[in-house]
Amino acid sequence: MTSTRLRTRLMIMTALPAVLAALVIGGYATVSRISDVRAMTAERQQLITDSYAARINSHDASASDAQLQALLQALLEETDVRAASISETAGHPGLHAGPRLRPVNGNSHLNDVRRLTTDTSWQLIRPLDNGRTLTVEFSRQSQYVAILETLITLILVMLGLILAAMLPTTRFAGRLTQPINDMIGAVNRIRDGNLDIRIETRASGELAELEAALRQMVTSLDNAQAELQENVDQATQDLRETLETIEIQNIELDMARKEALKASQIKSEFLANMSHEIRTPLNAIIGFTRLLEKSPLNARQQDYLNTIQNSGNSLLSIINDVLDFSKIEAGKLSLEHIPFNLHDLIEEVQTLLAPLSQDRDLQQAAIIYSDVPVDLLGDPLRVRQVLTNLVSNALKFTERGSVVVRAMVEEERGAEAILKVTVTDTGSGLSNEAQKNLFSAFTQADQSTRRETGGTGLGLAISKRLVESMGGEIGIDSSQGEGATFWFTLRVERDPKPRPQPDIEGLIGRRVMLVESDEYARLGIYHMLSNWQMAVKEYTGLEPLIQALAEQDSPPDYLVIGLSNREAADVAIREKLSALAEHHIPMLILCNNAESTCAALGVQEHCLVQSKPATRRRLFNGLLTVSGQTQSSPTAEQAVPLSRPVEVLLVDDHPGNLRLAQVFLEDIGARVEACDSGAGALEAFKRRTFDLVFMDIQMPGMDGRETTARLRELEPAGRHTPIIALTAHALESERRELLSSGLDDYLSKPITENQLRHTLDKWVLQHTDTPAPEAPAPSVGDRVVDEALARQRAGGRQALADEMLRMLLASLADDRPAISTAFDQGDQEQLLERVHKLHGATRYCGTPRLEQAARALEEALKTGADSPSQAALVTALCDEICALEQWQAGKALPGDHGAQADAS
Repeated sequence: MTSTRLRTRLMIMTALPAVLAALVIGGYATVSRISDVRAMTAERQQLITDSYAARINSHDASASDAQLQALLQALLEETDVRAASISETAGHPGLHAGPRLRPVNGNSHLNDVRRLTTDTSWQLIRPLDNGRTLTVEFSRQSQYVAILETLITLILVMLGLILAAMLPTTRFAGRLTQPINDMIGAVNRIRDGNLDIRIETRASGELAELEAALRQMVTSLDNAQAELQENVDQATQDLRETLETIEIQNIELDMARKEALKASQIKSEFLANMSHEIRTPLNAIIGFTRLLEKSPLNARQQDYLNTIQNSGNSLLSIINDVLDFSKIEAGKLSLEHIPFNLHDLIEEVQTLLAPLSQDRDLQQAAIIYSDVPVDLLGDPLRVRQVLTNLVSNALKFTERGSVVVRAMVEEERGAEAILKVTVTDTGSGLSNEAQKNLFSAFTQADQSTRRETGGTGLGLAISKRLVESMGGEIGIDSSQGEGATFWFTLRVERDPKPRPQPDIEGLIGRRVMLVESDEYARLGIYHMLSNWQMAVKEYTGLEPLIQALAEQDSPPDYLVIGLSNREAADVAIREKLSALAEHHIPMLILCNNAESTCAALGVQEHCLVQSKPATRRRLFNGLLTVSGQTQSSPTAEQAVPLSRPVEVLLVDDHPGNLRLAQVFLEDIGARVEACDSGAGALEAFKRRTFDLVFMDIQMPGMDGRETTARLRELEPAGRHTPIIALTAHALESERRELLSSGLDDYLSKPITENQLRHTLDKWVLQHTDTPAPEAPAPSVGDRVVDEALARQRAGGRQALADEMLRMLLASLADDRPAISTAFDQGDQEQLLERVHKLHGATRYCGTPRLEQAARALEEALKTGADSPSQAALVTALCDEICALEQWQAGKALPGDHGAQADAS
């Protein structure tokens, strides 16, 4: 290929000058020849015309027309003459010979002859003596032939010159390219690994030198290949020895891995057991606290009880967080979507951490701007966890000053809003280097062994993962020596059904004098009082307050006084407070150490001492108490009936599930018609109309999907009845299939009263687009029966929980042999139906181990697991059924009188 291109270039370079020379010379000769032909043609035509004009003029005037005609005929015999004519005059007619003259395009003059041009000829006009004119038309054919002969001759000469130049060039190119082709072939063979070739091209000059260089290169490559082969052999031997060493190390690593897995399993079991052991008494504490909350309590007792309850809930959250860290790392974190109040949540965190701030004499304040929606839908447990971590860190690393929580709206999108929550402290701040790894696991701001604060270093790492899981961001703005501001954003939805607000009629328009030396604490209390439409005047100390009281004609309705630890311990300030109390103005005192301050002041009428930080609930109740009004908590949750009657069709083939859902729905005020089959649902749907249908999916005969399709056919034109799936399906693909098969939404079992109420609000009462919250997956403890979980699933109703457990136990006698038989016979459809039904039943009972085993087998059947995997899961499920039966034999059901031994 290379030699062909080289030969082509040589030929082109040789032929190009010859062609150019031939073109220049031939062009010049052709132009000269054409010019000569045209000149000779014009002269010949003029001579012919002049000759015959003279002959005509030589005849006298008496010459006959016949003689003139003969001359014209003779003129036609001349070269290129096509036609001739003599014009008419008086007494002499015109004469013509030959074809008709052609139309004229242009004219010119040659001496006395006028020359006319047509498309294919020339016409020469010569005046005669007798007043007439002679016109002779000449054809151009002979001129064209002469020019063509000239061009052909030129072309032949040029071709001859080019061929004469190419012959030596072709010979030279062959002598040059043949050795190059041979060398290229030799190089290709060398490239393919053939080093035994001999290069003999018999070239001369520079090509001979190139040939010698190629021979030397082949010799060098041959030597290098031999040396490389020796090195490869040595490296192969070394690699074989290394692989043997690695194999030994792999065996050791595998043994170490098994030991690590065993240690990890032991750690997980220990963590699960410890969390269960801690939860058991903690649940009792929280439960009895709730019972005690329902009994008559004064304001201080209610305050203490709220602190105990909040602390217990926070401790339970911390225990859950320890387990959640492993879920976060595994990507299995689940988030709730339930109503919560942002203001209450922030105040709960402040109340929980109040002892820490009181010990350090720090001020806590919460500033929630007026445009911030406080009734939201989201996961309050996760938001509280993030906020608790940030506020506790701020308190730990702040020596003096305050910790302020702010909530503001960053962006609004209809029913959705993006909130920004900041936690600002007046501590020492963080350097840029410390901020880089602040949100990494097991990282602390103070890594030294002399640090004053403890902790595992997981708080900020967990907070970052939680905020990102909720669709937000988290960060810090800090400069060393200037404090720090931690912030995070929340993507939340407004709760379409806000909780009831307190009756503030007794506070509207009342005048309040507020004393607080800390700017942020004063601002937080001011916002609370202003939201209740009270007229507030602010003071930074008691002296300005006393002076203002002396100058006013009428006393204010309330005095709200905030004291720091130093001020509360000052005897002079206590004396001033006692003097203020003698004015009988309702006075509310806020301080860190409420007990000692109250004891120092003594029992004063119209005076109440509360602990900091101030919260809406305590401040509201405190103002009402000191003024003698009826207390009403602004955040008390009361059961609110449905705004209108709702007709619900409930379909479930399992009697326990059907009973539980019916009780929940009737308790919130819905009118329920319960059906245990798809056919019964169709009959009920034909008889009457319903506002909403709750549909179980897996039922014998006609399943939930088919029943839904039949119900859609029965719907009257223009009416759409929401149909909500009640399912224990855990796979995301199955849930998508449910929504695409005509169902409007789904609830995952076990269901709660809040889920059912939220669903009714969404699809019947409010028509919002908020997705229904899913119940969190149960934690699997070591007990066969978890009574606390059973009560939770039954909405706190012990009798209903006992009934659900009895119904499950009654069905186990048939379930275990039926499951074993279906697996032994390879009947996957029957096995899946039995397991799904058992799984649905367990989700309403406190049997976490049996529920987990049923879920695992159902998922394996739906995802097509192999037979050995299914066999292991079937065995595990049957073992759990046997364990539950043994528990039943050794212990009476809750509420019965019998043996109390726990066989688990």
